[in-house]
Amino acid sequence: PVVAGLLALVLTLYSFHLLVISENAEVKMDVENAGYEAAELKERTNIFFLKAHKCASSTVQNILMRYGLERGLTFVLPEVNNYIGSPELFSPDMIDDTLATPSGKYHIFTHHSRYSRESALEVMFEDSVFVTILRHPADLYESIYSYYNFNKMFNITFTELLKRPEKVAKINRRYFNRVGFNQMSFDLGFLVEDFTSKVKVSEFIKKIDAEFDLVMMSEWMEASLVLLADLMNWPLDYVVSLKLNSRPPDSIYLMSPSERETVLSWNSVDYTLYTHFLNKFRKRIREYGENRMKEDIQKLLTLNAKLHFRCVKSLNNRGFGHTQAYKLRDEADRLCYYAARGELAFTEDLRIIQRHTIKVIDKLESLLSDYQDEIA
Repeated sequence: PVVAGLLALVLTLYSFHLLVISENAEVKMDVENAGYEAAELKERTNIFFLKAHKCASSTVQNILMRYGLERGLTFVLPEVNNYIGSPELFSPDMIDDTLATPSGKYHIFTHHSRYSRESALEVMFEDSVFVTILRHPADLYESIYSYYNFNKMFNITFTELLKRPEKVAKINRRYFNRVGFNQMSFDLGFLVEDFTSKVKVSEFIKKIDAEFDLVMMSEWMEASLVLLADLMNWPLDYVVSLKLNSRPPDSIYLMSPSERETVLSWNSVDYTLYTHFLNKFRKRIREYGENRMKEDIQKLLTLNAKLHFRCVKSLNNRGFGHTQAYKLRDEADRLCYYAARGELAFTEDLRIIQRHTIKVIDKLESLLSDYQDEIA
């Protein structure tokens, strides 16, 4: 019965996957004025997205997973859960054989990892774009402290720590060796032992600047998604979203200016990184055109509002780390379903589909190989 149940699940998900592809036109939103001029250019399908912790990266990840699912694209997927690398730097041998493509190349990389340029190039197609997202380090660290329950791990609340910053040595270790100070720089592959070296920090930022095509800013998510759509030659309806993995506003501790300065002193590498790319982000918007950006943001906000209205019945705070989750309307369609789907569940769906696809292709190649042996 267990085997039969698993087989039924695989067939159901795979059939659902085929329906999503074949009936994709049915779930598209009304976007006559939502940027279809981008369709005149060839869409980019290949993207490496470094999913930084607590930077609204789950929303971007969901967009990319939906895009890949609808088009039958391949993903670099973790064998279980949602990490593939970290605290170790990503390496191609972390990809499980059952999820590995015959070519060893993939269209989309969008799960938690620790950046290694060399390893990423090994698994991505040559024309892949490299994208990540950053957030103000003070807000990021407060979010991390709450989300991962550091107060229980270190036996000191965030507010108490701010009152007694001399206690910071007590928390100078990483949660599961993954999460802690200067988190964005850590995710981007910077070595902890180099945190105190100004020369190494400068070299690191220059390296990231040279290697990434777009660094998004979570505080300006709509503008970031407009720039992402522009980079990928996508119409704006491709980046429509429901905000995922976010806390309700009343759960966020509002720091005073002096408290923010204290937190920034603990995350000085991240602050240098953030400041550099914030300036570059401003420049990118000016190059895009300020009026054009404002118009496209308005279009995207309208699309998002339509999506929310047609999909969401209510919100609850039952997600991990007291994040908000969505209760969908009874009439919600497939776009609603996947736009609201949590990372772990969505990732498992992709694993089931990709494993099944690879298994079928391997079986076909085995058949053809046997035939070649016979005629030889």
